[in-house]
Amino acid sequence: MSDRITDRDEIPTSKFYVTCKDTFMSGWGPARGADNILILPCDTVEEAEIVKANAENRSDQKNIEIHVSKPYLLSCKTVVYSLMNREDASRWYESGVWSK
Repeated sequence: MSDRITDRDEIPTSKFYVTCKDTFMSGWGPARGADNILILPCDTVEEAEIVKANAENRSDQKNIEIHVSKPYLLSCKTVVYSLMNREDASRWYESGVWSK
């Protein structure tokens, strides 16, 4: 589950963030005609590395990056941002969930 966000202030404060383009969810539903960018807050660099590795092991995730501050959001109609967290997307935070 994810929450669509439209303002940087909606991103919870965290030490690290992983972002990636979700190619599966891009182009339809709330992201019709747009790219769906996931934002996953992380408490530690180790947790961010786990989330990043999980994203890299999925064929539907592209442009995967770790950030040390809240990502800036583009204000355009071709990008939709979705916030995912430990409570709603716990598997993203488990080591080796989508290992190749």
